[in-house]
Amino acid sequence: MFKKFINSSYIALLNHPLGVIFYLCFWFFVAFFNDSYQTSIFLLLTLFIIFCETFTESKSNLIQNYKSLKNLWVGFFGLIFYIFLNFIFKDGIENYLIFFTNNSLYISLTTALIALVCARKLYDFNYFHHFLAAISFSISFWFIFGIFLAIFYGSFDFLFDISSSMLDSCVLSLWLCSAGIFSLFLLGNFTSYNFHKIFVFILNTFSILYIIMLFTYGLGALFNLLENLSIVHLCLWFGSFLLINLWINLSFYKIKKSLLYAFFIVVLSLNIFVFYAIIIRITQYGFTPERLAVLALNLWLLIANYLSVFKQKIALKFSFYLLAFMALFLGFFANYISFSSQKYQLQKLEISIYSLNLDYIQSRQYYNQIKSIKNTLHNLNKNYNNNYSFDDFLKTYNLTHLKPQKIEFHNMSKKFHPKYSKLKENYDEVLFDFVANSSDFKYFMKIDNNTLYFLLQEKELLKLENFDKILKNYQKNSQLSYKLSNNSSLIFIPLEFDINIKGQITFFKTHIFIKNTK
Repeated sequence: MFKKFINSSYIALLNHPLGVIFYLCFWFFVAFFNDSYQTSIFLLLTLFIIFCETFTESKSNLIQNYKSLKNLWVGFFGLIFYIFLNFIFKDGIENYLIFFTNNSLYISLTTALIALVCARKLYDFNYFHHFLAAISFSISFWFIFGIFLAIFYGSFDFLFDISSSMLDSCVLSLWLCSAGIFSLFLLGNFTSYNFHKIFVFILNTFSILYIIMLFTYGLGALFNLLENLSIVHLCLWFGSFLLINLWINLSFYKIKKSLLYAFFIVVLSLNIFVFYAIIIRITQYGFTPERLAVLALNLWLLIANYLSVFKQKIALKFSFYLLAFMALFLGFFANYISFSSQKYQLQKLEISIYSLNLDYIQSRQYYNQIKSIKNTLHNLNKNYNNNYSFDDFLKTYNLTHLKPQKIEFHNMSKKFHPKYSKLKENYDEVLFDFVANSSDFKYFMKIDNNTLYFLLQEKELLKLENFDKILKNYQKNSQLSYKLSNNSSLIFIPLEFDINIKGQITFFKTHIFIKNTK
């Protein structure tokens, strides 16, 4: 096995003379430098150079390969690509090119380059299980090396007591850097690493259990027995898992056509459901980068499913090429399409409001929709102003009469004592604060579901339903008079009140006069 590892690493040097250097330098950056920006850019540059080298033919001699003129061309294109990356991902620039965000464009470029390299190296399903075997060997060998390194360093530290934070960091960096060495052969000939059939048996056993788990969750979510996280994402997750599982099995076996057709119908059913759900969502709320990504991934899954069943000789190659194309499309155009779509949704929503007769709750709902769209537009383009308050909404659509009143009588309230007191022989005076009632009041008041209850100790004297509507219609400096069940009369002079987005009274402070009949 060690001889195969050395031979594969030598082939990697032949196939990728510059790619190997950049690949090892990338892992060196990961291990010993904390500049995530430069490390991220270096990863894209490394992937681009490796992709360029897949188009060139290697020499049989290592020295001739490094003297070859093709390295100059690969280096030249790599330099142009590096300049392009620094132009796009320039530090301190939030709004650049066409409403790009660093994360979405970076992820799309990384996905596209990895997919292109896989499309050039994984010609058919005969290579796929070798590729998985090579990755498994690389990761396993790296972890084993890490275990032995930890044991050796721990023992050395225990015997000689030389531990320091700097030395700990250096040992960890050394282990991270070794990942590049142990995975270098992946750039060469990894077909000498074979899986045993026991792996496929374990994989299929796990897959059956996993499919049962996902299917059970889907049924539970469908009948509201479980929390519904996202059926659309569950279908994509399920379909992608089935596709990868099919690819692995096609690398080992010839599967009967009847099973392939059954697989195609199952994944196609998932595709149709996702298309139906996401198109309805887009029709109602417009495009966003996330919805475009779901739409693109589902389209890729549909085409890859068809190729894997009916065009197996070209399935892997074209699936990865298609994935690269879709990733680049999303990276360069998803934000632009989404920005235009959200602006159209905003205009359509604003026009529709003028024709509606809104109440307070409805106006809040429409405001939240507009605010959400404006926040989305701001995320897509930082120059877009998303400062938009509820007061702005009410003024724009002439709905200021719906705004809850917060009435303050500063001069009056200073004269009132916040506790129960006796004015004259036939009057009681009470200042009530709905937020902080005091237990030593003679009278008690509470509001539940917008119903006001006024009590003398535990005896109910007054019950006013829909009290929120009474407050909305309240005129400043006026009074609310009511007859109590004990034949006393009560006068409310509201000082302050608040009504939340759901139309519920959350704060009520009032001055009350109670005239006794005695």
